[in-house]
Amino acid sequence: MPQYTVLLVDDDPVFVNALTAVLSTRYRVRTAADGEGALASLMEERPDLIVLDVMLTYPSEGYDLAATLKKNPDTKDIPIVILTGVSRVFEARSRLEQSWVDVESFHTKPPDFGKLLETIENHLKNVPVG
Repeated sequence: MPQYTVLLVDDDPVFVNALTAVLSTRYRVRTAADGEGALASLMEERPDLIVLDVMLTYPSEGYDLAATLKKNPDTKDIPIVILTGVSRVFEARSRLEQSWVDVESFHTKPPDFGKLLETIENHLKNVPVG
């Protein structure tokens, strides 16, 4: 049975292991610890969706990576779900200040795994299985 591939980009190995365990019940999961690793992974295999932390090697690396991907004709259609450990106040402020980053949705850490899976499923409805 074909599966969607999700690229999880996060620098916390404990969190990556936990979220991979949840996501792998429904999807193929690839991981990267930073923007450079994510770009290398994208060169190897295009994911159907990206779950992206904001604070990686530097505080806004996730936003910068998302902006780069959304400006590239080859990757602009890949849905991106931002997942961040920053507080809800900072998250709301970030949405306003980072409005140039056209991502599909934002979730805070620790995520409600049920809601996160629902969000991912909703974004994948119109994506052909890769």
